[in-house]
Amino acid sequence: MQISVPRVPTVRLEVPDYDLGLRGKSVRADKLGPGGRASMCMIIYGLSVADDVTDTPIANAANGYPDAFAVPDEDTRVRLPWHVATEAVIADMIHQDGRPVLESPRTLLRQLVQGFGGLGLVPVLGFEYEVYVSRAGNLDEGLSPLGRTISAYSLLRLAEVNDLAEEFMARMESVAIPVEAFHSELGPGFFEFALSPAPALQAADHAARARQYFRELCAERGLRATFMAKLHMDQSGSGGHVHQSIVQDGANVFSNGQGDLSELGRQYVAGLIASMGDLTVLFNPFMNSFKRLNAGFFVATRATWGYDNRNAACRTILNVPATAARVEHRRPGADASPYLVAAGMLAGGLHGLQEQLHLGPALLPDSDVATFGADLPASLEAAIDVFEASSLARDLLGPEFVASYAATRRGEVAAFTSWWRGTVTDWEVNRYLEHL
Repeated sequence: MQISVPRVPTVRLEVPDYDLGLRGKSVRADKLGPGGRASMCMIIYGLSVADDVTDTPIANAANGYPDAFAVPDEDTRVRLPWHVATEAVIADMIHQDGRPVLESPRTLLRQLVQGFGGLGLVPVLGFEYEVYVSRAGNLDEGLSPLGRTISAYSLLRLAEVNDLAEEFMARMESVAIPVEAFHSELGPGFFEFALSPAPALQAADHAARARQYFRELCAERGLRATFMAKLHMDQSGSGGHVHQSIVQDGANVFSNGQGDLSELGRQYVAGLIASMGDLTVLFNPFMNSFKRLNAGFFVATRATWGYDNRNAACRTILNVPATAARVEHRRPGADASPYLVAAGMLAGGLHGLQEQLHLGPALLPDSDVATFGADLPASLEAAIDVFEASSLARDLLGPEFVASYAATRRGEVAAFTSWWRGTVTDWEVNRYLEHL
């Protein structure tokens, strides 16, 4: 006879990091109610996706990787109905003396939102993610994509995954994260979902949870979901596009109401374009991220904008009611932290507004995408160099964050370099064995 053991109520503490999106732990509910806090080692800002440790100014071998405190943001506390006795709450990080941890992605984003508030503006973001789903199994045997065809917007493919999509949307609805759409994309086991727009900090919280909860749902069903930027070189990469608008006095002021950008909208987009090179490492944070950058797959390699033009890095969408006017930033991959993506975009937009930047010409349908607009870093190494040298990045994001984040990206490059130097690849054997 099976005996049912009562569950201990728990709180799932969710802390934004640089790579996974959310890290955390389960804590007894009576230890982490409203007003509570939990210790968290600052090493979380030095851990790679594979848990390689990079020493950063805030946490390193010399200072013993100290603790800080994770303080729940009660606005994010939700019950997870698909678990028996679990709540979840997103936490902000503070030092033991109460100072905010400036290296925290969520702290950074909150400060940028406050910068907009000083101008009487509210940035609104809507994330959409492309994701590859395959059946879980031994990777040595290759991937077994979910679905039998690779057709985009296919109703057949949607029917094949309907139960998964319905369950995902239901779960997100139960935690107040509306999923507006779910459809198949062009690729084996390739799908996309779009989240409802929300004020920037809330939107990033929603995006981080949606990515995490979708992967968990897939794992429950014997599936593997990945948001890595480029899984198949001959197929589309996974984008993490972000739709953005500006609200003033409760109204979207991104357009002039006559099918074009308002002056605030033009300055905001000009800031996105002007800062894109300096902040590329926030949108494309891994070695693999740069394999996705290919104009042939509608991923811009240059800083451009255009009217409803998917060839551009920033696609303005203005042939809609003024309440829905927006710009879609298409450069980020699905692999990037939504907090850092949002921070990079708000930093650029704020720069444009504060400096009242002039927006240059739009990318037209017959423009040469290989020559139009400023070059963007084409490798992680180059993106880090530009980021570290950028006064704009230090001014808008803070020197503490820039130093900490750059160190972790250097660690990512070092991990790849170590593998490369210690591995004789198939390419080398095939190229040299018979000829040298």
